Amino acid sequence: MVTRATPTARSGRKPAAATARTRATTAAKVASTTKTIKKPARAVGARSTALARSSPVRSARRPIKKVPAKSVRRRVPTAGSSEEDGRRLRAARNYEAVVTAVLDIAKECPPKVVYLPSAAEVAARAGVSERTVFRHFADLNALFVAAASRIRPIQEAYVGPRPSAPRVADRIAELVQLRSKLYEEIAPVRRVAIHLSHTHPLLVEQLAQAFAAARAQVADVFAPELSRLDAKDRSLMLDALDLAASWASWDNLRTVQDCSVPRTRQIVTKLLSDLLATVPRTRRR
Repeated sequence: MVTRATPTARSGRKPAAATARTRATTAAKVASTTKTIKKPARAVGARSTALARSSPVRSARRPIKKVPAKSVRRRVPTAGSSEEDGRRLRAARNYEAVVTAVLDIAKECPPKVVYLPSAAEVAARAGVSERTVFRHFADLNALFVAAASRIRPIQEAYVGPRPSAPRVADRIAELVQLRSKLYEEIAPVRRVAIHLSHTHPLLVEQLAQAFAAARAQVADVFAPELSRLDAKDRSLMLDALDLAASWASWDNLRTVQDCSVPRTRQIVTKLLSDLLATVPRTRRR
């Protein structure tokens, strides 16, 4: 039986050379494999680096703040906002001009006349169009109500002081002087306000507050004299003093009886003096 010899059965230098070649071949294959593996590794690494630069993970470490469009519009003034501010200023000026025009027209009226100007007259005096007048007020009555509310600061300026001279005659003179200036200044507008109060509850309330403040001033100014009376007589005397110094008495003297301002002062002074002359000098027990 013929048997073929295997390489391992050979002896001498041949097997060593074969082993060397085998090792060299294996090393070459390993080197080749290593090169083949390294190249993709480098490519993958470069790609990973590129992806890492633009990846969300890197962006999360260094976040970029995004400013909403609305906040940008708030920070940066635009032409539209400037125009809106200009319109508001013009509207406020026109409102004041219209109300002032009504007050000026009313002050020019004679004492016996309650005059309600037309929209055309108000617009011409204010230097605006009729459309502008009704843009601010629903109707002319609403305009007159707004104008009437302007006399409140004047009322407070003259009703606020409390004359406190020791002599009652001096206190009467000071009070009459204050009321004279107040009534002559607010007379035209007060007449319009009373005329419109029948249909405007707001004016009724404003007038009631004004009358209450005037009564409180009389009570404070003549408190020493009122304190000498008992409760019943004190209330009666206060009503009489309040009437003598009231707007109704002053307006009646000026419009119905056609008295001048100096004569009206004299009459009111006499009324107050005669009333207070009946008060005893000492407190009643």
